[in-house]
Amino acid sequence: MPRPKVKLHSQGVFEVLNCQGVRNDIERRTTAIRDAANSMHNAKGYEGDVIATDRPHGAVRATTRHARRSNAKHNTLLKALDAGRG
Repeated sequence: MPRPKVKLHSQGVFEVLNCQGVRNDIERRTTAIRDAANSMHNAKGYEGDVIATDRPHGAVRATTRHARRSNAKHNTLLKALDAGRG
């Protein structure tokens, strides 16, 4: 059976990736990951932002020395990723 050919409309894909609904979902997921990381291992120094380049991206980072050390020791941000799913 031959494989179907799919041709994407690049302007349409760009519009979908930059719509307000996608940005709201990224903001919700970023906030959930940040809150989960702040609740682990008594480290309250995690912050999350939505960064808009060609399309929105979410980023959570350790901002205090205690949070950076806790993340290095316990992989807090990696463990907090599950909070952003779903």
